[in-house]
Amino acid sequence: MEKIDFKEKPLEFLKSKIDSNVNNDPDFMKKGYSMPFDYPVGYKLDAWNGKDSFYGKAYYSKIIDSIAYYQNIYFNRIAFLTHNNKTVAILADAEIKSDTVYNEFVKQLEKQFGTPTFRPQTTEDVFYEWSAKDRRIQIDYSKGFSMEAMSGKKTDVKQTFNMQMLIFNRAEAAKIDSIQQKNYAKTKEYKVMQGDFTLYKNNPQKNIVLMDSILNEKFK
Repeated sequence: MEKIDFKEKPLEFLKSKIDSNVNNDPDFMKKGYSMPFDYPVGYKLDAWNGKDSFYGKAYYSKIIDSIAYYQNIYFNRIAFLTHNNKTVAILADAEIKSDTVYNEFVKQLEKQFGTPTFRPQTTEDVFYEWSAKDRRIQIDYSKGFSMEAMSGKKTDVKQTFNMQMLIFNRAEAAKIDSIQQKNYAKTKEYKVMQGDFTLYKNNPQKNIVLMDSILNEKFK
């Protein structure tokens, strides 16, 4: 993941590893809202940018142990987002042992990129974003549970920690931010390009300061 240069070709990299069931809604296809691999899914139904709401293609790998890594974190799924047939973002999923592992990873990224440019807004948030020369790096994790039932034994319930790392081309991310802001200036409705590749900093649902500024303007 550290070697990403946005010159990657998803179809060549993934080949038979593509999971065609992700980013594919049969109901949306029947109704003509989007086609397989289109991003965002259902862009004709939820038009975040009017007639130009189609952004590109998103290709996901199957779940495969250690398909990618970043320092000491190994990911079991990787996805590519393209725009105008060029890779603009890479998303990776990993199962980590605990939030301690996550917190240590945050420290590693702080050493590499410095102070985060966007960080938790509430006590419930655990996401961070860093801005580097040509990219924005966002990480987040969620907690879940896994159950393992064995014959004659008590069901084993374990807590799981699922981490996501998003690396987005900085220039392309800025274009999306600009579109969202310009559309808001015209319509007074802040629409975000929804999906797995969403950067939180310019999403009012994640950025409390942005949400406050929008609400303050609405109720002046």
